Amino acid sequence: MASMNFGDAFQTLADDETWMDAAEVAAGYAGPMVGANVLEGSMPFDVPNEAYGLVGVAAGEYGGRRMVSVGSGLYTIDALAQRAGLKRKVTQVGGN
Repeated sequence: MASMNFGDAFQTLADDETWMDAAEVAAGYAGPMVGANVLEGSMPFDVPNEAYGLVGVAAGEYGGRRMVSVGSGLYTIDALAQRAGLKRKVTQVGGN
């Protein structure tokens, strides 16, 4: 049986750096979503949601915030999955 060391796990949860990384990922995911909602009404043409995610990735990399890039990349993948209908198919497999 594998030995489980809960002390290390709880130490990781108590680490401020872990929570800062999680907050940056959340901000990276939310940023393109907010940007898309704010800019969509003022744009004369439709910009795909994936483009907002890629801008977030570029901004995170340019600013040296890798976790922001991860969150924006996650947003981009989520937008692509919605466009391809993959999210709907996965939900249907779940029985709903």
